[in-house]
Amino acid sequence: MVLTELHLRNFRNHADTELKPGQGVSALLGKNGQGKTNILEAIAYLGLTKSFTASGDAHVLKIGGEAFEIDAVVVADSGVSHRMHVEYRRDTGQKDILVDGGRPETLASVIGRFPVVILSPEHGAITAGGPAERRRFLDIVLSQMSAAYLSDLLEYRKALRQRNSLLAGSRNGAVPSTAALDPWTEALATVGARIVGRRMQFVEEFRAYVTAAYASVVHSDEIPELQYSGMREPGETVDAIRDRLLLGMRERWAEEIRRGQSLIGPHRDELRLVLNGLGVQEFASQGQHKSYLVALKMAEFSYMRERRQEAPMLLLDDVFSELDESRAENILRLVMAAGQSIITATHERVFHNAIPWNRHHRRFLVENGTCRAS
Repeated sequence: MVLTELHLRNFRNHADTELKPGQGVSALLGKNGQGKTNILEAIAYLGLTKSFTASGDAHVLKIGGEAFEIDAVVVADSGVSHRMHVEYRRDTGQKDILVDGGRPETLASVIGRFPVVILSPEHGAITAGGPAERRRFLDIVLSQMSAAYLSDLLEYRKALRQRNSLLAGSRNGAVPSTAALDPWTEALATVGARIVGRRMQFVEEFRAYVTAAYASVVHSDEIPELQYSGMREPGETVDAIRDRLLLGMRERWAEEIRRGQSLIGPHRDELRLVLNGLGVQEFASQGQHKSYLVALKMAEFSYMRERRQEAPMLLLDDVFSELDESRAENILRLVMAAGQSIITATHERVFHNAIPWNRHHRRFLVENGTCRAS
């Protein structure tokens, strides 16, 4: 999938910005705070229907603006062109999305239609942060891959909120009855088992992609590994996972009542990242963290492209910082082979004169919320 046109109005510090990236590398160059990341953020709306940095749509509206708009044209690998329009209005708090002039049934139905892979400094928490960050990584990839997974995830979150609401009352002396909890317990286990099963399958499939990507980035004998831990045993069926989740909930019933929250399920699972047998979070150097993160994202790109037969839009924000020249050059080779990518940088020198700037590979200067070809 290739982005051919982008037009922003009142998005962050962009009052009226147009971008026509090339089909290869498009470099957004400029000092910090000029609006480079904001352009990537707007592109992410096309695939995820929301910002990857802000907590809500109102936060990306330009100060003093009444509405922001994003217009884009993307061309699928099949050659079919699609036009997308995103609009958010301050007065109503309403976000509208149009795809080829039509309004989708739900915002969730848009997710995955225009796949996107994003790497920005905010994603450093995937390797350095807590388990929730790695679960979020799993959920974003799988939601773009499968509408069924996204539907299960939304249903699971609803059941979890309802069950936690009942359990939270126990801290005020209102211990919920078994009859009140049972429907939500059953829903949590049934839908949760499908989520766990799909995550386990993904991790098994994804390992080879991470190994290959890490070797391409680092060129060393370091060996990455992914380990998914949760209420499951290797080779278990979804029904067996469900039974195990239900058993775990019954065994920890008293503790859940005491703590007022659900303690069993995929919302508590962990994706452990390992390098040479040691946990990345605990033992990796700063450079290893960055290399592992880049490998995860390039593996995500390759996995989605191969499994979906559609190349995602690849957005890289300040990807070359904290990397030595050798690893930066390795990443650049990967990116150039990937097809279209949009990369932010403070200076052109990070590209090591390896890119012949032309209509295919394009440079843009981003300054004070404006963007122009350079």
